Amino acid sequence: MIMAGDGTQKFVAYPIGDGRLINWIAERPLDGEPPERGNWNRPADLATVTAHFADWRFDWLDVPAVIRGAEAAFEYPMVDREPLPHWTRDDVVLLGDAAHAMYPIGSNGASQAIIDARVLAHSLATTGSAAAYEEIRRPATTALQLANRRQGPEVVMKLAHERAPGGFDDIEAVVPLTERAEISASYKRTAGFDPGLLNERASWSVG
Repeated sequence: MIMAGDGTQKFVAYPIGDGRLINWIAERPLDGEPPERGNWNRPADLATVTAHFADWRFDWLDVPAVIRGAEAAFEYPMVDREPLPHWTRDDVVLLGDAAHAMYPIGSNGASQAIIDARVLAHSLATTGSAAAYEEIRRPATTALQLANRRQGPEVVMKLAHERAPGGFDDIEAVVPLTERAEISASYKRTAGFDPGLLNERASWSVG
């Protein structure tokens, strides 16, 4: 997997299945007027995308060639929603993106929805109410929404660019390992992925 960028423009790529398929994400600020906020998955012009990454060629990856080789590409706005003051009204309970739409950082769209479902099922099975679910999950996902606005663990790319805009030979001199490790660990704690905290807490299984 590759994640490259400077905190403003970013390219992500990783293989799918046996590696013959590559999924990639090319991210950059929009030129011109933004599309309708909810206008998702519009077909993208590969030539336009390629032009923005024309000089992104590394010894081990030709980014323009990867983009040009795509069978199809789609564009969608990088938007989130403000944290909600409540998720429950009468017999309706929100979870996943409906409850806490956030910037797609750290694969949290799917993973947080799965955690929501586990906690909601536990809350309903043990108390007959969704109150405990919302009490546990809403503060946690609010913190994650706000962390993703600050680029989450990907902020390392922004820091490296700001501190060494002309490039560098040794990442340790720019963003030391101790700082990188703490950025990663802090985000894991916020997202609920810290192994120690996971092993210490009670299971969400019932019975």
